[in-house]
Amino acid sequence: MGVQYVSYKPKKILNTHKHADSWFWDKYSAHPYIGCEHGCEYCYSRETKYSRGSNPADFSKIIKIKENAPELLRKELGKVPRDTVIVGDYQPIEKKTELSRKMLQVILDLDFPVSLLEKSPLILRDLDLIEEINKQSGASVTFSIITTKDDETKELFEPGAPSMASRFRALKQFSDRGILAGVAFMPILPFIYDDDENLEAVVKATAENGGKFVLSGGLTLASAQREWYYRVLEKHFPELIPKYQALYGDNYGPECKYAGELGKKVSRLCQKFGIKDRMPRYVPDGPLAVNRRISERLQNRVYRMELDCISQYKMWAFRKAAWALEDLTESVAEIYAKKGRAGLESLKGVGKSLAEEIVHQLEEGGCCES
Repeated sequence: MGVQYVSYKPKKILNTHKHADSWFWDKYSAHPYIGCEHGCEYCYSRETKYSRGSNPADFSKIIKIKENAPELLRKELGKVPRDTVIVGDYQPIEKKTELSRKMLQVILDLDFPVSLLEKSPLILRDLDLIEEINKQSGASVTFSIITTKDDETKELFEPGAPSMASRFRALKQFSDRGILAGVAFMPILPFIYDDDENLEAVVKATAENGGKFVLSGGLTLASAQREWYYRVLEKHFPELIPKYQALYGDNYGPECKYAGELGKKVSRLCQKFGIKDRMPRYVPDGPLAVNRRISERLQNRVYRMELDCISQYKMWAFRKAAWALEDLTESVAEIYAKKGRAGLESLKGVGKSLAEEIVHQLEEGGCCES
């Protein structure tokens, strides 16, 4: 069965997060298609909560086209505060519809920062627009990459996706234009792509092609997507089934110790090759910039805690403090200048110990620097 395209007009397109995502720093997201011809076997979009109960096999075979996506985006972005929006979807149908390009034009017109997460070098078609947005408001491009090899294993897990080599070449072109670019090294497939050789190869190739960061993350397994992925393993790597069952059990992600060690390995490799293991946040100038800078640092601390398998209670304390700073309508630096530590401690979600952390950032962390 070939790919079936279904056009329709949704009533809404913009997703608004309560708080900015701590990986890609987007507050909003909007995508022109449902389903993906790349057909990656591990994709979390096959989960029941995302597929809305549809057959996971339809994910790459039935592509729903939101034909009014640009018009909806213009209408909805015009009603929300300016913040980073993640858009775009450069699967094959985009060559014909150009919906992602039209959405980028809306973002440029309305002066919003943009973040793009892609597998396809087709995104280079819109380099001109992305470069304009970057000069005006800020832009970042992240390429999803799980290996450096274009071999049978890659084709097995990403049957319809462009080559890894083409993604690295595209990464270099964006970086050469001064656009923040990096790699989402996720999901790192256990017992397939988590070996030291592959980890180093991906980080090294990212750095060599101008990438400024590598975000790493493990495979998640849930509902229909879990069943789908296990069927792939059963067919091609049956010997790995017991290992996966031991590593995951009935959980959404792998055991913490495994995930933490994997993240630390990537972190050390990023240090070795002179890049970051977190995406730098775009923060526009202004009185509230300091709030977002400190929030970014607190969220990055949470990531380190996750790698160390620190208690959820402590991580949530840092998260809540970061979110409290995001929600402030007054500069945290001004609050501290006027009211001292007591002023910080009075902020909802902060308290005494986190107030101390914020004071440290204000006095010694260079948080006001761009």
